[in-house]
Amino acid sequence: MQPDDDARLDRALERFGALMRQVDERQTRMENRITGLFALSLVAFVIVVVSLSFLTIILSRQVPSMTAAIAEMNTRFADIADDMVAMERSVARMRADVDTLPRVVRHMDGIHGSVAFMSNDVASMAGDLGTLDDTVIGLSASVHDMRQSFEFMQQNVGRMGTDVNHLSQPMRMFNFFNPFR
Repeated sequence: MQPDDDARLDRALERFGALMRQVDERQTRMENRITGLFALSLVAFVIVVVSLSFLTIILSRQVPSMTAAIAEMNTRFADIADDMVAMERSVARMRADVDTLPRVVRHMDGIHGSVAFMSNDVASMAGDLGTLDDTVIGLSASVHDMRQSFEFMQQNVGRMGTDVNHLSQPMRMFNFFNPFR
């Protein structure tokens, strides 16, 4: 070998050494980055696990009170539905009672007609009964209006009962939480 070849070989070895150092530095930087990412991922994983643990603890402490609140709400909805049924029955009874009033008015009209021929005293009473008859007719009209109002109210109460029954339906699935219902 010649000295020129030795010098070229030395330069080639130096360049190869420099290139290997660069590759080694790059490899070290990449390893450092990967190690940092692993450490960051581990910290993030620990934070997520701790957060989920705290969330689980908090939820486990809140579930009994939420269950009790839902059971109470379900009981109240059931009571409202029962009250609506009772109100509907009461309105039906009131409607039946109001329906008899026109017969009473007709009977009063019949009494008025038979009393008119009895005597002068009765004739003056007939005038009073005429006034009473007008009042009863007015009352009959008022009772008719009241009956229509009760019918409207009964329809609204029926709709309210249906609405309450519909609104309480999602809560009925929580009935198994309440052993007394």
